[in-house]
Amino acid sequence: MASVGESGITFDESYRIRVLDTDKYETTKNMQEQTERFISKISELNDVVNQHMQLIDQQAERIEMEKLRAVGMRNKVATMEEERRRKEKELKALTAERQEELERLTVEYESLVKAKNEQELLIAKLSSSSSFE
Repeated sequence: MASVGESGITFDESYRIRVLDTDKYETTKNMQEQTERFISKISELNDVVNQHMQLIDQQAERIEMEKLRAVGMRNKVATMEEERRRKEKELKALTAERQEELERLTVEYESLVKAKNEQELLIAKLSSSSSFE
């Protein structure tokens, strides 16, 4: 039968049975603690990354909404521009039509004034020639 020392079984300070050598046990224990801290830090990092990803996703959604709003506003401005051009054409056509009507009425008025003057002159001639008889 193997003795306690040869089989690798030892006792620690608290007189607990250990299969590993005390140095190896301490090294393993230290490694386990470091691993747990590392896992904890990785978990924290993962949480931070997830939070940042959520913020980035929210910001991306806001940006997309603003893009859509900007496109809508640009389309609205383009529509307003087209409407303004159409109205401007209508008003120019109406102005030209009214200008033609004004010119026609001016010519008609001048013609009527000329006819009136001729009639008054004729009446005056007839009145003066009838007064001589």
